[in-house]
Amino acid sequence: MPLPVQESGPFNLLRPLLLLFYSGWYIPHTILNLVTSLNLRPLTSFEDFKDHWFARFWTWFGPRARENAAVKVTPLLKDARGVVLDIGPGTGQWLNVFARAMNPEISKIYGVEPNVGLHAELRQNAVKAGLGDVYEIIGCGAEELNTKGGVEKGSIDTITTVQCLCSIPGPERVIKDLYPLLKPGGKWIVYEHVKTKYQGDFVGTWQRFINLIWPHFFGGCDITRPTDEWLLTAGDWEKVDLRPGVGEGKYDTMPHVMGSLTRRK
Repeated sequence: MPLPVQESGPFNLLRPLLLLFYSGWYIPHTILNLVTSLNLRPLTSFEDFKDHWFARFWTWFGPRARENAAVKVTPLLKDARGVVLDIGPGTGQWLNVFARAMNPEISKIYGVEPNVGLHAELRQNAVKAGLGDVYEIIGCGAEELNTKGGVEKGSIDTITTVQCLCSIPGPERVIKDLYPLLKPGGKWIVYEHVKTKYQGDFVGTWQRFINLIWPHFFGGCDITRPTDEWLLTAGDWEKVDLRPGVGEGKYDTMPHVMGSLTRRK
């Protein structure tokens, strides 16, 4: 994969610090909400608390992240067809792209979202997008689809992963397990954080340093995973159209891979 054209400057290295501040701002807000609602159990478990914290933060930040990424992600998602497996939809910030008026070729969508704190808004957004009758929420992780999800092999026309493979446990194994769910000729649409290609530059070290705390502030997101490499080796692809994120270069701590892969017929 060719290196992206450098269109960013050194100040881009500071962007992760700003995003960490935004997330951290919601810690006291989450504690106050739990106390005033007398829901004290999450305060006894850091993992439970992080779920509530991230749900509140993402309700605010998700739409803003969507706005920044829309110019890159929307054209990709418009290619979704048939039965769609929507991995990690969060609150459903991309559901308008799947709306019948935008994409009448979608017949069913399975939204795989393990964070139950996001389900209510995800369902509301599905209804708002006119997808209430075709959108089904599966409340487990992508790593549990084979045992809990009830999705059969060879039943999916389109898999969509938008900034979610960075946060699931055991991502390399999950990617290999998702591949058989695709029908022959099925397409996997991707927009994901990946390990920077500039490992010999400062950004490689900086990315690893930021990643020491980043997963705690961003729902388990790991920005150092070579997800693009794992996708390429997941199965037999007839067509691969993967490219670096638009305008990303050697100063981007959170670079992306974007595009699609088509399973061989």
